[in-house]
Amino acid sequence: MVGWNMKTTCCAAMAAMLAVPAGSALAASPVLQAEQSDVATLPPVGAHWVLPATDRESYTIYDADAGRILGTVPASILGNIALSPDRRTFYVADTIWSRVDHGTRQDLIQEYDAHTLALRREITLPPRALAVYKGQDFDVSPDGKWAYVFDMSPATSVTIVDLAKGAVAHTVDIPGCALVFPWKQGGFSSLCGDGSLTNVGYAGDKPTVTHSAQFFDANNDPIFEQGLVDHATGQALFISYTGKVYNVTLGQRPDIAAPWSIQAAAGQPVAGTGVQEQAWRPGGKQPFAWNRASGHLFVLMHVGPHWTHKTDGTEVWELDPTHHTLLRRIDLPQPARGIAVSGDAAPLLYATSQDGIMTVLDARTGAVRRTVEAHAESMIVAPDLMPGHNG
Repeated sequence: MVGWNMKTTCCAAMAAMLAVPAGSALAASPVLQAEQSDVATLPPVGAHWVLPATDRESYTIYDADAGRILGTVPASILGNIALSPDRRTFYVADTIWSRVDHGTRQDLIQEYDAHTLALRREITLPPRALAVYKGQDFDVSPDGKWAYVFDMSPATSVTIVDLAKGAVAHTVDIPGCALVFPWKQGGFSSLCGDGSLTNVGYAGDKPTVTHSAQFFDANNDPIFEQGLVDHATGQALFISYTGKVYNVTLGQRPDIAAPWSIQAAAGQPVAGTGVQEQAWRPGGKQPFAWNRASGHLFVLMHVGPHWTHKTDGTEVWELDPTHHTLLRRIDLPQPARGIAVSGDAAPLLYATSQDGIMTVLDARTGAVRRTVEAHAESMIVAPDLMPGHNG
């Protein structure tokens, strides 16, 4: 039996270690490179970018083709977003408090670089008690000169902001009316509780205010507040709770066409106002979308009686608002509370559900492209790449 000598063995091991060339030990260890900080940048706004409001704290920018997140734009639950006509700037009109839900109140427009998402500046707004959550609270004029901010303080008004100067230019009272629908140039219109439009012309001097005649029944068949505007032409579509569609050319004296029925376009009886009358009806929190390339209107539809205008939709109907015809009915994989559509000739349809899922569909076939666990709210913005339109 061979004995073991601890002292002799340890010394031999140390001698063997010292005999290894220094270069061999160093070669086995990787050389760590110093970390270089940088700032990621975004490409130009794409045709299939979509921005759902997410988790009541931001708008998340998705590339719907790739199914990936590109970035986020901070915004509270009351924050509304608009893209400048040159697609270089995101504007967010928001109300925030210094201690999240209390403290010092700040009303402002925040301006973000669309390439880097860096905050460029903040424009202070007059105090407002905004209590509604709709995209029509805020918009930018098609020439990019003015921002229109709907206010409740508690009287209703619109603050006009000079975006070049970064300052409030004028506040226009619109008693009994609400929201902003920009004209092709020179002003905006607002929906009124008596069934009319208030029209505000503004070119940098004193505003000119006119009122249209009543064109819808505000008591028995109101208009959805989520009306659609084509900024390039000043054409608007206003839809009533029963599914009447009013084609309007906005301006100082708006041209309001006779309404047509969504149900009649589908070869069905016109929906009535009976509380027990079952029919296909529009509904949801953002129930309409408009594809610029085709001019087609997309509507969230459900079966129910009158006054179910906030019910989630089970189908999306694609309609031609020029010829008053139904083109397609798209079955949704789950009920949706909000929709948007891209503006190109190969459009994608986006639908958000109560559980925050955003479903991306091919608007031409109704086929589901993908579903995204987006934690999405009902408001979705799909930037329109047609000239002169800001989404």
